[in-house]
Amino acid sequence: MADTNRNVVVDNINNLNERKNLVCGVVEGFYGRPWTPEQRKDLFVKQQKWGMNCYLYAPKDDYKHRANWRELYTVEEAEHLTALITEARVHGVVFYYAISPGLDITYSSQKEVAALKRKLEQVAQLGCNAFAILFDDIDPEMSGADKEIFQSFAHAQVSVTNEVFAHLSQPRFMFCPTQYCSTRAVPNVQTSEYLNTIGQKLAPEVDIMWTGPKVISKILTVEHIREVTEVMRRPPVIWDNLHANDYDQARLFLGPYCGRSPDLIPLLRGVVTNPNCEYGPNFIAIHTLAQWSRSSALTSCDNNDAVSADIRLETEGDDASDECPTGLSPSTYHPRRALRMALEEWLIEFNRPVAAIGTIQQPQIPTPVPILPSVNTCMSLTSTTLATPGIPQPNINILADAVQDTTFTVAMNPVMNSLVSENKVVVEAAQEEADTASTVSQDASSTSGVEPMDCNPSPATSPPHNEDSMMVENGENSKEESTEESTTPVIETTTQEEPTATAKSSLTLPLDSTLDNSDDLTVDDLQLLTDLFYLPYEHGKQGINIMNEFNWLKINSHLVIDQKKDDVDSKPEVQEWFDRAAKFDEIAKGVKRMANRLNKVKNRSLLYDVYPYIWDMNGVVLLLNSYISWLALGQVSPLVSNYVHGNYTWFSKGWREVFMSGDQEPWIFRGGLTAELQRLIPVDASNDLFVYKAPDVPTRHTYIIRPYVPDDQEKLYQLILRTSDDRRDGSTLYAAHPNLPGELAVGSYLEALKDDTVKDVIVMVVEDDWGDLMAYGLVTCDPVEHTSREADYRQQIRDKYPKVTREEGVMLTPSEELLLQLYCEPQAPPKALIASYPVTVTLGSHMSITDESISKRLLTCMLAAIRARGIFGGHCSVNVGEKQTLEHYSRHGFLEITTQSTTLYLGRSF
Repeated sequence: MADTNRNVVVDNINNLNERKNLVCGVVEGFYGRPWTPEQRKDLFVKQQKWGMNCYLYAPKDDYKHRANWRELYTVEEAEHLTALITEARVHGVVFYYAISPGLDITYSSQKEVAALKRKLEQVAQLGCNAFAILFDDIDPEMSGADKEIFQSFAHAQVSVTNEVFAHLSQPRFMFCPTQYCSTRAVPNVQTSEYLNTIGQKLAPEVDIMWTGPKVISKILTVEHIREVTEVMRRPPVIWDNLHANDYDQARLFLGPYCGRSPDLIPLLRGVVTNPNCEYGPNFIAIHTLAQWSRSSALTSCDNNDAVSADIRLETEGDDASDECPTGLSPSTYHPRRALRMALEEWLIEFNRPVAAIGTIQQPQIPTPVPILPSVNTCMSLTSTTLATPGIPQPNINILADAVQDTTFTVAMNPVMNSLVSENKVVVEAAQEEADTASTVSQDASSTSGVEPMDCNPSPATSPPHNEDSMMVENGENSKEESTEESTTPVIETTTQEEPTATAKSSLTLPLDSTLDNSDDLTVDDLQLLTDLFYLPYEHGKQGINIMNEFNWLKINSHLVIDQKKDDVDSKPEVQEWFDRAAKFDEIAKGVKRMANRLNKVKNRSLLYDVYPYIWDMNGVVLLLNSYISWLALGQVSPLVSNYVHGNYTWFSKGWREVFMSGDQEPWIFRGGLTAELQRLIPVDASNDLFVYKAPDVPTRHTYIIRPYVPDDQEKLYQLILRTSDDRRDGSTLYAAHPNLPGELAVGSYLEALKDDTVKDVIVMVVEDDWGDLMAYGLVTCDPVEHTSREADYRQQIRDKYPKVTREEGVMLTPSEELLLQLYCEPQAPPKALIASYPVTVTLGSHMSITDESISKRLLTCMLAAIRARGIFGGHCSVNVGEKQTLEHYSRHGFLEITTQSTTLYLGRSF
């Protein structure tokens, strides 16, 4: 017994020594815009505070790290690099300088090897005493010259690495192999000739980097690490891509470090996290890794506590709260507790006054992967398949086919100099192709997926971000205050029941005044932010709650479709629907409130990093809320209600299992939670409506999208007057009859809304902070019937206006031309057009509205309502010669179909 106890003590001491010597830190190894020198210095301060000891300088798009690795640094660049190395040393952080020569090096060329030595010698003279050579993401084939000299690719890399290592007098050194994870090992880890050669021939003092079973590994196990250690003949340094987002920058990862037991620590040489491209949001990733590295798993008590805590977590309910586990030893690492501790410190960071330099950097989004038919679409197959009405059936084989068919292509990034604060672009390759890439294509053949250590994910110019509109509390700012940040507007999508409409629901949504509208950001706000942007294989609890609640309301919407008011209170299931709709409204307002508070924090630099993501998420959540409010009006025809309430969960069972399993790399699940929520909106073939640029600076100006109400008539007529001359102000042209443009454009629609028996008309408006209408949208689902109503309406109002006749040789004024139109009979659209594009869509906005996200969100709201009626295409009409109006519709996805007389018809699917 005494010997056993002594052995336990010895093992604990050895483990503690291993823990003390653990390399733990950050690798700046992503593709995209590198961090600035100031951000790196801030990182060193935090690493010292949190007990981390390593920083690896390896920005893929820094021009002298990879693309132009042979070039020596200039005097100015050397000064900046020296300052970084010195600053790291001051804070007890080992600065590893990494170089990636594998793109074009000739291993057998002494001239090339000499260039590599010369480059690293220069960095050594600047005070650096730790280096790394990275051979990831390169062609594994050798050149003809190298094949004559080296037995294999591994022998070539080992030869160069060992020679450089010896030349630099054997400093601290890391090596990243080309086969850096199990899925890249050929044929597998144990029998890979490449990995076994590396393990046998590479100098034993050189550490080897490894990402785990996959490029982005959900879980690292003890068994896996032992297998890798055996092949490599040394413990690996884990290059951890858990929080990397360069392969899909529509996503941001704010969840805690998890899926790696502290039992791994004695088995590893080190762990370095390669996190989000944006520096500020990496606080949680780095903070929780630091906690993990300091944790203890040496006693049975701690292990039992951790296991029991995991069991408790698995059996907890699905409530949105995120209570920290209790009863754990302080030395035990638990992801949820670590997250809460990180959030408490991160809140302080948000309140630290830091200025933002320049404008918000738009995330660089690769061309999107096609949405798969088995995903959580609302009503039919998605835009990448034939749009056949019906509820999609779970089919995980489709996912497997998509994975096999997905090709990963390299997109050229701007090459930058990250040793100056501005991150100046040095070389822009393939500019023309990059410009093309900024236009999102819906063609499945043009899609590409990108891996964080595999290929370059971002085009030379940042394409429009897949973002929606930032929402702030309605009426929050006065007209004078709204100019504080930006004139770029933001949008709030809401639906309000028309006062004159027959009430079909008892849905009463809480007013904003009932919310906690204090300006101070809280830890709970940050918890919500984290849950909305969690981890590659896992959505946060509150994010899942949003999906589940929306899906429940959608699939049970038949409860309120065409319900009479007298029936509502007598049916508990109907009241439950309205209660949960009110609950969802509270959830949406909670997201909006969190976004409002973020908008006012003192750390503007950090805000600029997270702003595009929360701006996007906030918009999607509020759009879902608008759709639920529209369903509450009961305006969906019972004949097509089955399209609204399919009996399936927020995504199909097969898809969910694959997503959470970690069996597929996460770039398969493009867009994260934001994309999942977007796909719940029934506009499957309208992905382009979610693509528009975020504001350059945070904005507080609000636009509200809502249904038309009778009190809007005068303002709507005024808006149409100001946009009646090919989207230009027609106030002067039609001064004699200012209401006539509005009556001709929307009068028959407004009359139809007064008739409760009319179900095929939708009118929505966009209102600014001061109650002015700035845009409008019209839909009629029965164009032929509405043409008849239009004729009757014109007959009713003709008595108000003088009759005009066209005389030969006499030119009519614009006002007279309009009067002549009043006395003409309206023409129905061509039957062939209606067959393919059944509904008529009209979209108008004031010329002062330059942000297309406003009209795109308006169109999304209308199309979602149409789609719920079982209709999948619409058309619009433009008078020949109205160039600006034609361009306006074209930017919203309408394509020219046919011409009839002087009218051009356009159509689109949705």
